[in-house]
Amino acid sequence: MKLNSHLVGIEYIIQMQKMKFQTVLRRFPSWQQIFTAGSIFAYLLLKTATSTAAIDPKHIRSGKVSLSLQPIGLTPQLIAGADNFNPDLKLSPPKEYIPPASPPERVVPLPGSNSSAVESKLTKSASTGAPFAVLEGIQPNIHNDWNNSGQVNRIIESTAILRLNNGDRVLFTTGYNTYEQPDTKTVTNIPLGIDWETKINSLKVRPGVGVDISSGSTTPNFNLKVDYPLTTGLTVSADLQQGAYKFNAKTIENQISALRYGPSVFWQIDKDTSLFSSLHLGSYSDSNQEQQSFSRLERKFGEFSVAGNLFTWNYKNPTDKGYFAPPDFLVYTGEIAWEGSVIRDVLNCRLSASLGGQNVNSTSSDAGGYQTKCTAKISPNLEADLGYSFSNVKSTVPITSNANSQSILGQVRVKF
Repeated sequence: MKLNSHLVGIEYIIQMQKMKFQTVLRRFPSWQQIFTAGSIFAYLLLKTATSTAAIDPKHIRSGKVSLSLQPIGLTPQLIAGADNFNPDLKLSPPKEYIPPASPPERVVPLPGSNSSAVESKLTKSASTGAPFAVLEGIQPNIHNDWNNSGQVNRIIESTAILRLNNGDRVLFTTGYNTYEQPDTKTVTNIPLGIDWETKINSLKVRPGVGVDISSGSTTPNFNLKVDYPLTTGLTVSADLQQGAYKFNAKTIENQISALRYGPSVFWQIDKDTSLFSSLHLGSYSDSNQEQQSFSRLERKFGEFSVAGNLFTWNYKNPTDKGYFAPPDFLVYTGEIAWEGSVIRDVLNCRLSASLGGQNVNSTSSDAGGYQTKCTAKISPNLEADLGYSFSNVKSTVPITSNANSQSILGQVRVKF
């Protein structure tokens, strides 16, 4: 398939940029803006339905997309703020192949031997085989976010990963988080969670439950994520989350909780071209409702890549409970990135920059930012990530002020 067909989504974004967004947002209701991303995907799907791209199996990647540098143990977060419209979309590596357990070696009893004794020995050997669960790894994670309005969120969490003898995984997560904001008392949060990863034929299922212990409140939470590969390179997912809305100190202090859910699609069109698109809805404890969509079309050229991002965010009602709730929000950007080895087999880095526009309540301005992340392979069983990102996309009130959001992210992965 020609490159022009792959980049039709980016051409659409460019055409949108040429239009007056104030007129567009007034003319079309919010639900049409939300489903714009879906129309891009549908068009691409129709264009390629009759031609299957040849994909090298080593390039096939799952549909799980990390919206930040999260450890594998953390429940995949929905886009929780406009500053995440242009995430470091690092796709999951190829799924680890675990060979099936070989059956016990058949022992042929010698003539005159006691066959029942041989069977008893085999049964005892099978029962004393692999342990029920082994510690596969530990992943500490640090995430420090701050902006020019004085908001500071510090996330320090760690996940222990256990692999069961049937191939399932159980993940225990806990940590100590703090949320600071002007004119608000600093809030501490201790998350406790357990997730279970399993497969039912081709369906990957990940349910989880937990509790958030915060200053003066305790909030239970649960989540569910399912992934289903429709065909090679095309995975549909759906996730649901219910729990505390940990956007900042004020939302935790006001005990805001939210039910957020929706589908997403990851399509590895060929080994160098991918599309991710999601739609999520939210229902809040203060009777507010949200709609969120995000689409990203990416094309790689060796160590370089270009991408187009389209993000919409709409709330039913304005709020004074402390969180960003724009009635109409649209962000579109183009991105260029480089990822490669700085020190072979030791240090790998990714640098990216994006530029585009944003429209909040019929007020337009430029949008953009940059990100950098490096991964150091310290030993075969030890890796560490360190990243920094900057964005001027609005995510706080008042929306008329200039935005400036920054993040430092770190993660350590220890395998056993």
